[in-house]
Amino acid sequence: MRTEPLYMKDSYLRRCEAKVLEVERGKGRRAYVVLDRTVFHPLSGGQPSDEGFIAGAGGRMEVRKALLLGGELKHWGVFAEGEIGEGDEVVCEIDWERRYTVMRLHTAGHILDYAVAKLFGRLVDTVEAFHGPPEAYLEYDVESPPDPAALEELAREVVEADLPVVVRFVKAEELPRYLYNAPNLQRLPTAEVYRVVEIPGVNAMPCTGTHVRRTGEVGGVKVLRVEKRLGYRVYYTVE
Repeated sequence: MRTEPLYMKDSYLRRCEAKVLEVERGKGRRAYVVLDRTVFHPLSGGQPSDEGFIAGAGGRMEVRKALLLGGELKHWGVFAEGEIGEGDEVVCEIDWERRYTVMRLHTAGHILDYAVAKLFGRLVDTVEAFHGPPEAYLEYDVESPPDPAALEELAREVVEADLPVVVRFVKAEELPRYLYNAPNLQRLPTAEVYRVVEIPGVNAMPCTGTHVRRTGEVGGVKVLRVEKRLGYRVYYTVE
């Protein structure tokens, strides 16, 4: 990938300067734009895409989605003013309110993984997950529905402990000694370096998503409902 993903090192970075590497025009004023660096997290890893804008001297594009396509991180959107071309120096900025909500939801998702494991007395894999609007959920491979009140209470304990959320980059050969209470490892893609997100004493797992710095930032974790799907899907929000 030609684009440096700045969000991998700093989830709180809202804005950056970048150079346009490629513009692929679509219908009307729509286009895909590839930058040399970006703050936009793409739709991936159970996390929704950031939204925001890219602006330069020649124009401004409202970014509706960031996507991983063909090994590239592409910003898809609509030119609101003028146009942006290859080689242009631009500024890109995310919708911070949306991003911060997703950060809280994603960290809450890791906390709920811990809570479900505690309830069932074992590590529980997820069938599917989505940590963001329009509705966040985690689907667990369990035979019976997890109790919402018990999940909320276990999550509350972690939030109130205000634990640090630690991000580190680990070489593949060193990965096993950094992981614990980590589900879905059988689905882990091959890589030379992994990004590990740890909540000390809770879990440490490979994750490319954006997270808050401390669990206290998550706020109250509210289970909205539990539905039977392939497993049991837990819909949740943060308050």
